[in-house]
Amino acid sequence: MTLKGRIIKGIGGFYYVDAAGVLYETRARGLFRKQGKTPLVGDIAEIDQINEDDKTAFLVGIEDRKTELIRPAVANVDQVFIIFSCHHPKPNFGLLDRYLINMEKQSVKTYIILSKTDLLDDEITDEMAGIYESAGYDVIKLSNITGEGMDKVKDILRGKMTVLSGPSGVGKSSFINGLVPEYKGETGEISKKLGKGKNTTRHAEIIPVPDMEDTFVIDTPGYTSLELLVEDENDIRYYIREFEDLNDKCKYTGCVHIAEPSCVVKEKLEAGEISEQRYKSYVDIFNEVKNRRKW
Repeated sequence: MTLKGRIIKGIGGFYYVDAAGVLYETRARGLFRKQGKTPLVGDIAEIDQINEDDKTAFLVGIEDRKTELIRPAVANVDQVFIIFSCHHPKPNFGLLDRYLINMEKQSVKTYIILSKTDLLDDEITDEMAGIYESAGYDVIKLSNITGEGMDKVKDILRGKMTVLSGPSGVGKSSFINGLVPEYKGETGEISKKLGKGKNTTRHAEIIPVPDMEDTFVIDTPGYTSLELLVEDENDIRYYIREFEDLNDKCKYTGCVHIAEPSCVVKEKLEAGEISEQRYKSYVDIFNEVKNRRKW
């Protein structure tokens, strides 16, 4: 019997498909390798049952994807929440900027969630948020302790498939527990079948948000470093939002806004209209990619 469902998790060649509330452990047919396709978490999949008692099946097809992300590798998502803590651990804004560049390249709607705001004064967190708000990003200040920002977050999540991503230790698990307090209890059987650890996310996994129709979050592993999807340093400027309206206004065609004279970006920087922190991050990333290409 052929069924249709969504891949909610993939581990070591096994894909776990939720078909009408029943979880099937599946393996992909060889046709995927021949076609050069890899099933992804979020895919709408067709499966052929092998054993109804054991809930095993073959994965035989996947529907066309409306979106596909490379990092993290997920399909059919509507938006991304990048979660960074404002304190403990200290935010690595260079890492955040790398992630934003990747999201810009993949053309996905992105929100920045500034977590643990209860650990710092409002003046400090407002300054952090302001850097990215002035660049055109939606920034939400969030505290899992005080509940600040949670209502706004829920409004944005409603009816969407949202990827949650960010470094380890930023409060992503606490955020999920705030959204889905009964998650561990309700999915104990699923977690056992999936081999999920209690506190460590090793793979992307879709989690339905209760009392919110068609609302899902995708938990992903935390990271401490991130490889850029942009391979040519000269292209990075196209993924910096502050540069969008300025890239073609410099005196020299192809200006990368670093050493060229009569650069409009540097003029804006000197006038305080572009964040020094963001510009320094851009230069660091530019040089990193340039040096990487030399190898």
